[in-house]
Amino acid sequence: MDDIRNNIKTYLQIHAESQVSFLIDLCNQNSHSLNKKGTDRVACMLLENLNGIFRIHETVTGKDTGDHHILRTMDHPGSVFLIGHMDTVFPVDHNFQKCRMDGEWLHGPGTGDMKGGLAVIVYALKALHHAGLTGDMNLTLILGADEEIGSPVSRAVYEREKQLAGICIGAECAGPAGEIVVSRNGKAGARLDCEGRDRHVGTGKHEKSSAILELAHKIIALESLNDVFPGVSVNIGRMEGGLGPSTVSAHACAWLDVRWRDEKHYRELKAKIREMASEPVQEGCGSTVTWLNHRPAMPPSENNRRLFESFRGISESQGENLKTEHRRGTSDVNFFGSSGVPSVDGLGPVCFDDHTPMERIRISSLLSRTALLALFLSIHRFGE
Repeated sequence: MDDIRNNIKTYLQIHAESQVSFLIDLCNQNSHSLNKKGTDRVACMLLENLNGIFRIHETVTGKDTGDHHILRTMDHPGSVFLIGHMDTVFPVDHNFQKCRMDGEWLHGPGTGDMKGGLAVIVYALKALHHAGLTGDMNLTLILGADEEIGSPVSRAVYEREKQLAGICIGAECAGPAGEIVVSRNGKAGARLDCEGRDRHVGTGKHEKSSAILELAHKIIALESLNDVFPGVSVNIGRMEGGLGPSTVSAHACAWLDVRWRDEKHYRELKAKIREMASEPVQEGCGSTVTWLNHRPAMPPSENNRRLFESFRGISESQGENLKTEHRRGTSDVNFFGSSGVPSVDGLGPVCFDDHTPMERIRISSLLSRTALLALFLSIHRFGE
């Protein structure tokens, strides 16, 4: 076993610069969730580097997003599932498009969320393949293309595939001190539409049925739900409506993000939001809520804890001390962890300020996390 460990470590050290270059190429290719061509180009780059490792390749075509890819070494239940998404939050016209190196940091769109994690998965698998280990390993890799918009298409893939999973490992970015995620909040996205009566502001009196004013009241009411239950957050991240300042708007809408720690609170939150929408503030106005996506909460569990302990044992042998993290954010691993599949996430590199133009990873963590994943998979193969 020591020879195998040394083989893996040596391979990764030799190819450390190539891994960073590969990550830069991934990040320099825009793959916003609605940039299908760009996301599909990222998929091609990944699949080219995984050539020869997986025997089975299934593609689920995305119409408005990139295609989703399911790769298997064998078609048997009890597989080790590796989860990664190719899309990012940065549109093609955003000014944050390219990587730059700054000392120990690599700045760039998706360096942490989560092309850095994809680079970890790819090079861990390349190291295992070089060591001759992947031929009889039961591995499944899912490359999703719509995670950042709530996985509206790929959710069906995860709901199907979780039945075949023995364990699930996600490579979203690590915590600031390298923490591994053992539990996550649940999340739902929704759109709130408010209807009013349009007219010119110069006609009639001050009384009006303004969709924008109605929406403003609704936003204040929705924001009051923050921490109504422990771990609950409600955020309105975008809004639009109206024709101009001299008009009373007939329509306005907002997009909201709702998160919770305990899954039982999801239905209660939906009921409260539905009640708020059904009660107009102004005469002649009405509102509707359309739920767009949902990821169930991934609760802490003994199974997740045991899986974490396996990673911690490896890290201690490397002179590191791993800790756990509950993350308020969600990922596609939620679909597995919420169903009782032993699951952890955060195997990607250490990242700061993801989803912002300051997104960056600590370059050294790319190698250490890749070694951690590769060594875990090699040990899991031998059932140790």
